[in-house]
Amino acid sequence: MSKKIGRFSRWEIFWIVLTSIIGFGGLFMLVLGLVGSFLPVLNSENWILSSQATFKDATGLTYIWFGAIVIVIDAIVACIYLNYFAKRSDMDSERALRRAQRLKIIAASEKVVEVASSEPSAAPSAEPEKKAE
Repeated sequence: MSKKIGRFSRWEIFWIVLTSIIGFGGLFMLVLGLVGSFLPVLNSENWILSSQATFKDATGLTYIWFGAIVIVIDAIVACIYLNYFAKRSDMDSERALRRAQRLKIIAASEKVVEVASSEPSAAPSAEPEKKAE
């Protein structure tokens, strides 16, 4: 199991940082496509549209569609790993709760055994035991 750093494990931090960077990249591509579409210059002078044409030849997508697809895929991946780590955290907390309950029961049973052993033994009976004839 990975070592915990505060409340997050190292793998959680890794996935959070990775999906954040990818999501930021997708958002950057989406905004770049929107700015390129509405930039108030001639199309021949618009460097964003000229680079988008090259990008579209290579991938078949514009900056806007590529950014939107990246954001959607990133959100799906983030939901999957968040769900996984949430279930794992719940399992760990339930395990700790069960262990605490077991220790409480064991401690209570040890007290009962101590009380029973400290009580004086029963007084011997007045009649001697009859021997089998």
